[in-house]
Amino acid sequence: MKIKKILALMLAFVLVLAACGGPKEGEKPEETPSTGEETPTTGEETPSTGEETPTEEPVTIVFWHAMNGAQEEALTAMTKSFMEANKNITVDLQNQTGYAELQQKVTATSTSPSDLPTMTQAYPDWMFNPIQDGLVHDLTKFTSELEGYDDILEGFRKGTTIDGKVYSMPFNKSTEVLWYNADMLEELKLEVPTTYEELAEVSKKIHEAKGIPGVGFDSLSNYYTTYINAKGQTYDSNFDVTSDVSKEAVNYYLTGVKEGYFRIAGTEKYMSGPFGNQQAAMYIGSNAGESYVLEGAAGKFTPKAAPSPTGVTIQQGTDVFVFESASDAQKQAAYKYLTYITSAESQAQWGIKTGYIPVRTSAINSAEYQGSGSLIAPILSDATKNLYSNPVVRGANDAYREAGTVMEGILADPTAADVDAALTTFQNTLKGIWE
Repeated sequence: MKIKKILALMLAFVLVLAACGGPKEGEKPEETPSTGEETPTTGEETPSTGEETPTEEPVTIVFWHAMNGAQEEALTAMTKSFMEANKNITVDLQNQTGYAELQQKVTATSTSPSDLPTMTQAYPDWMFNPIQDGLVHDLTKFTSELEGYDDILEGFRKGTTIDGKVYSMPFNKSTEVLWYNADMLEELKLEVPTTYEELAEVSKKIHEAKGIPGVGFDSLSNYYTTYINAKGQTYDSNFDVTSDVSKEAVNYYLTGVKEGYFRIAGTEKYMSGPFGNQQAAMYIGSNAGESYVLEGAAGKFTPKAAPSPTGVTIQQGTDVFVFESASDAQKQAAYKYLTYITSAESQAQWGIKTGYIPVRTSAINSAEYQGSGSLIAPILSDATKNLYSNPVVRGANDAYREAGTVMEGILADPTAADVDAALTTFQNTLKGIWE
């Protein structure tokens, strides 16, 4: 009897163990959903390292962009490298032809959120309304846990923050620098200007000696808002464009044009043309214009770059935004992609191949980038010290463009210009824009 009882107890114990074990033969084990919410592998919980997790399900993310030529080639190559390291993720790059077309498509598609891509390139002011409408994904948690996020230039990070939240990652960024004809300045024994006052004085001497304008500004909108910021003020709905600071900004340029030592791009649209043709000794424009500068100056003179003498410089270029309509799996994949394309290694290569500023300080200071032969690489640390962003508020994009239109109208006919009248009209126009 005792032996039978013992055998019965042993059999019961074995059955209990079997019940507590794995799935029965033919059954699938219980799976953890791969939405990224329960067991995230990157992004909001743990920023991605770019390494593939073999158990992840395949996912496709769509990226709308406006890169062309060498820039698109660089983006395609970088994306291909990312997909080779993350074989479960497919990045569908969709070129929207240009910035105007991209903006129009984002705006039009925002009325049908389900048709939006996973992410898009965009200027922050384009995204004001989509953000207000809750269509753009909040990246604050992702960036707060992203390793080395503080390595991204402070001016670029500030530009991604709207109403205290991070909505984008900086990508193809630029600022303004001073391009100058080194041979001409050396011949005339002139120093590279470092202030507005020096810029005017050097330009006057060039005009006297060579009969050409000393300098021109590529973007009149940038010129106006930069001058305002250099005076410690912000170009927003609270700024009075009829104020003394505004008049000073206009008259500084107007006087130079009247006397011949300043000029505008005019019908040539960009100052790199007149500069290359030696119709101006210097110009203030985007660092991303280096290839045009080199092409225009080839065989004629030695071009060089210096930090802009304006004291502060505008941070330009687009960021990458993720849309809320993306699935959780797509958002997780987007986190990985954003981590990869903004890494120091990727950004050093991006800067070398495209002329854009690497968004990370470590990438700018890397031996690879500094040894690339770029004219701007040696000066970028100084050129990006005091970056500013125009505020992302309702009407900001239109107000920015209107500043350039007003400046062009004044400078196109300097002898007939009525600054006070033009600025009064400007103020009235802005009321309708800001409101």
